[in-house]
Amino acid sequence: MKIGFCAKPGQLSDMINAGYDYMEPPVNAIAAMTPEDFEDFARKVKEAKLSTPSFNLLFPKTLSLLKRETRDSEIADYLSLAFERVRRLGGSLVVFGSGKSRNRPDGISYGEAFLRLADVCRMAAQMAEQHGLTIAIEALNRTETNMICSLPEAADLAAVVSHPCLKVLADYYHIRKEFEPIEEIIRIGGVIHAHIATEEGRLAPVSEEPAFSDFFKALKQTGYEGNLSVEGKCEHLGESGPFTAALLRKLWEEA
Repeated sequence: MKIGFCAKPGQLSDMINAGYDYMEPPVNAIAAMTPEDFEDFARKVKEAKLSTPSFNLLFPKTLSLLKRETRDSEIADYLSLAFERVRRLGGSLVVFGSGKSRNRPDGISYGEAFLRLADVCRMAAQMAEQHGLTIAIEALNRTETNMICSLPEAADLAAVVSHPCLKVLADYYHIRKEFEPIEEIIRIGGVIHAHIATEEGRLAPVSEEPAFSDFFKALKQTGYEGNLSVEGKCEHLGESGPFTAALLRKLWEEA
């Protein structure tokens, strides 16, 4: 399993000697770049010989997906540019977390919001397929969103949409914050991608937590073949990165 780090474009230089196998940038930041800034970033990624197979933060928080007045064309125009740039950078998977963008607005029932979210995911999955991409739905904790806050809810959403380019992600931090059984990974039949950070402080791990082993064992039990991205704060990426990457590789081998 390859170990990566969720990093902003401005952290590119810090990633070069940080010990990770790849960088996972945010889609919304890539999509917001001017054409000139994007070309410059793409050139720097190529020169750094950094792999970027996956991307997170699919939507910007300014795009409210579930508001009745938000048009499909607005979402499609954004995704068209975003997916084109992700592919230019060598990406094959995008993570749909984006808690603020998928929040259920006041006055809309959960059922209506869920069906609307399913429509958005269906459109996004169809567009992703055209670009050779897969979308991974990330269940977030309730402090970040009021829609899709557990692995079963994410699995239900993927099942309703029923598209081969829409899968589920398992995030250790969110699972622990929601007091969700890690075994749900097994019960829903596995995931396509995984994130990890410490339960307290959402930091890049520098020491083992007791539940890390359970997380890795659950992934292994499903025959997991995806990568693992560290999605946690890190003040000195060049110093702690190699240790974190080595620790997670060791725990994966021991699981």
